[in-house]
Amino acid sequence: MDWYPESGETPLFRDVATFAEGRAPKVRDKRWFRDDQGRDISAELPGWPQLPTPEKKGDKAAKAGRTLGILGKATAVVVAGTVELLSPGGGSNVNFKGPDGAEPADPALEVEDFPVMCAAAGSTARSAPYQLDPERRPNRSYRTDLQLTDRRLLVLGSASVQQPAEVLWELPLELVAGARQHAFSTFGADVSVTFADGSWVRLDLRSRGSAAKAVAILNGQTEPVVLNAAQQAAVDSWSSALPKPVDFVVNAVDAAAGIVSVEAKAHVGKKVVNAGSITLDAEGKPVR
Repeated sequence: MDWYPESGETPLFRDVATFAEGRAPKVRDKRWFRDDQGRDISAELPGWPQLPTPEKKGDKAAKAGRTLGILGKATAVVVAGTVELLSPGGGSNVNFKGPDGAEPADPALEVEDFPVMCAAAGSTARSAPYQLDPERRPNRSYRTDLQLTDRRLLVLGSASVQQPAEVLWELPLELVAGARQHAFSTFGADVSVTFADGSWVRLDLRSRGSAAKAVAILNGQTEPVVLNAAQQAAVDSWSSALPKPVDFVVNAVDAAAGIVSVEAKAHVGKKVVNAGSITLDAEGKPVR
């Protein structure tokens, strides 16, 4: 699955990406595509294969619509913080917890409903490729990657690891308003990417480290985090027993103190699996 940047372009991140899926009981393993009023738009997305879409109760769709409208009109809030949402009875749903103890920050969008796209007519998010939805892919071996550079956001697709990647979607970073990592997701891997026109998509990047890295880049931190000599030596020693080849996702935990986290991704056959992570201080010593 090869892909090459343009001349002078610096690749900053690449990992498997799909549309996220629900985690709470009412929405488990589900995903919906909505406009900013909460209306399902699956049948309106250009070139998308049609799938049967479960009907949602009117009150849930209406509630999601109100919330989606808030998110669309307050991009800065979506990127930098969370929206306080209430259950139908007036009480907060934040007491609902996942198996890892994570609580939903947006109950109407994570517990009652689970949109992975909020896109008014003509907005950027509507141009996302259908291949990001595992249920619409041509075959089970098809893979999509999120590729970020210092210039662009791209989605790459390939029918197998032996075939070259196809560019399914590309946007200049100027069209991205920011991104937010969601705690209430499998392994903390969900990321909402919000565009300048207020539309957004929610992606599953497979791991907490990948999500943190992508969010940092999409929020303007386009300079790659580089390990110093002591940290590199520690990573080499730590990863010596891991199956090869192995790639590393490096994130700044505390830039001022020089603390970084390193997540290993090992290639096992045709799969890329998480092989562990380590957090190091500026002297290359592990820290909790």
